[in-house]
Amino acid sequence: MENRKGSAEEFFRHTGKKIDDLIVEIRNQDFAKQIELEERLRELRRNKESLEKDFSKFKEDNKTVFQDIVNSFEESILDIKKAFQKATTKSN
Repeated sequence: MENRKGSAEEFFRHTGKKIDDLIVEIRNQDFAKQIELEERLRELRRNKESLEKDFSKFKEDNKTVFQDIVNSFEESILDIKKAFQKATTKSN
């Protein structure tokens, strides 16, 4: 789950960086192009905010499911570790 959380946070950070890059591009364009790019920028910000809200809601709504998956993975990893240790101990 940490990887997914980190991936999502990285996605939103990257999206924010792209928006910042677009702002710089807007400042370097002629007036008509600036208006077009500013409209696109507002749209991107709305989409980013909507995605962040949707992701937060999804994460909250599925918190127990994700925790169950994490717990299951942890148990599986421990079982594999024990089996590996048992197998290597027997062969020595």
